[in-house]
Amino acid sequence: MNKKRIALVAALAALLAWTVSSRVPQSHNRVLANAFPAGLLLSPASCTTPEWPREARRYEVDGITVVHFQIGADGTIGNANVAKSSSWQLLDDAALRSLLKCKFKPDLDEAERTVYPIQFVWTLSGPAMIRPALVPDSCAQSGKFGGFEGYNRAATSADGVLVRFLVDPAGTPFGIRTEGGAGSSAAVVEAAQFISTCKFAVDANLPGEKTDTAFGRVMVRTP
Repeated sequence: MNKKRIALVAALAALLAWTVSSRVPQSHNRVLANAFPAGLLLSPASCTTPEWPREARRYEVDGITVVHFQIGADGTIGNANVAKSSSWQLLDDAALRSLLKCKFKPDLDEAERTVYPIQFVWTLSGPAMIRPALVPDSCAQSGKFGGFEGYNRAATSADGVLVRFLVDPAGTPFGIRTEGGAGSSAAVVEAAQFISTCKFAVDANLPGEKTDTAFGRVMVRTP
């Protein structure tokens, strides 16, 4: 299985060596790195790279989380919020937890009035994995759902539910996790039930390392 790593972009760019996903424009990274107030940190060690959540490692999910925040009078983080989601709440939550541990110099009056960005690039190292693909026409008939779009990581909304899951040797999904969003809670539960009826398979003829992880959107039928 591939090694996993996190590239923390912007927060620690001036403090330690970091890697950048090739999917993120370098110019954009430089803008965010320059916007982060590294010079106001209490010390270089007061803001460190977050831990990659164990569950995210198991499901092999990655993405980019952008967080906006302010610095309080005592040097702690305030008003932190996810400005751009990675599509996975466990990664977004890990980014917020890590940021809240950062310590800045106290009594920075000008800092309190400023909203700063920080970008966390959660990226998988190594070549792309060969993931299980949906076996055509294998899902149970549903009046609510019209199928599954693999690798589609758009947020849950009225037209689809983002899911991630593992696939056993028989091709059956298990350990299904759904992401919340604008869709109804009932639709999220029903989407998990729907995907459990589908079958997935890995093409043994494809070269490369295989994995049992998959993700995508269960699509809601249009009226």
